[in-house]
Amino acid sequence: MLDNIKYLMCLKSVDKCISENQFDLALERLNFLVKEEYKPSETFLKRGKLCHKLLMLEDAYSDFTYIITHCVKKEEAYYERLFLNFEISNYYEAILDANKILGWDKDNFDVKRIKFLSLVYSSQEGIAKDYILNIFEFNKYRTIKFLFEEAAKTIAGDELAKALKLLSLVDMIDMDNPIKLLEESNIYGLANMKDRQQEILKKINSVFPKYFVSHFRFTDMYQDKDLMEICFLLELRIFDKQNLFAYPMHILEGYKNHIEGHIINSKECFERAIELNPNKPEAYVLLAQTLQLMSGYDNPEYKKDAAENYKRAMEIYRRENLSDKVDEMRRQLKHLNSNLLLK
Repeated sequence: MLDNIKYLMCLKSVDKCISENQFDLALERLNFLVKEEYKPSETFLKRGKLCHKLLMLEDAYSDFTYIITHCVKKEEAYYERLFLNFEISNYYEAILDANKILGWDKDNFDVKRIKFLSLVYSSQEGIAKDYILNIFEFNKYRTIKFLFEEAAKTIAGDELAKALKLLSLVDMIDMDNPIKLLEESNIYGLANMKDRQQEILKKINSVFPKYFVSHFRFTDMYQDKDLMEICFLLELRIFDKQNLFAYPMHILEGYKNHIEGHIINSKECFERAIELNPNKPEAYVLLAQTLQLMSGYDNPEYKKDAAENYKRAMEIYRRENLSDKVDEMRRQLKHLNSNLLLK
């Protein structure tokens, strides 16, 4: 008859056997404990984990399921069975286990991740798309970044079909994404489907200019863009083989440096943009704002340079008959000059 001390000593001997790779002996002792019916939830859990480690997957599944259906302490068994179900492609069961776990552990991202992947691999892409967008609070670029990371993992594991399924969701979120198309072409290359690879590469060359123009907007130059969006758009530079978008790329790089606190680098980016196209107003405005910021760091001489750039932008806006922008430049100059008078 087992008591708690004998039980704990037996478990300790099981752990010792496992550490010394004496797996048959460990299983033998666990089987003895199971027959004794003493603390079954702990015993079945330990045996299930060992069976999983030894790739005795049906036995592991049986042990975790026994705990879930017969024992009071079943939370850990749910986690173990979730990972096992996903590993053996029991995606529908994995989704059910994930839903159960999220009932008491709602913020567990690993569980959410497995649920999402299970939805994808069980051909429930529409539900999967809504689910992952909701996880990332409908931030398109965070979601796409996650999808690219997961696709890379499946490619590393030589699971090309799964990677293509994941990338198909990018199309549902962000149609004709050039980076997605490049990833797709690489997968077809790995699969030795060269014709399909070349077809996609040609598509990238045709869609990139239109895609970039539609995603890069000079909307409100006085508000910072989302850093992740900026980083994504800068990644598209590799597709600009004819250097058609050098000006906006410098604007984006200046944004990025500004948000990250690299003000001098930001200034240099906007100056390069002006060199590339001195007839566009945005770089002058952004350079003026950067100089205005730099003037607050014991560099008052930058305020005159800032005023000069606001004036240049205002003149361009006047030529383009953008009266609201002209008025905005006047307000900026008035604010700047009032600060100059205070010095």
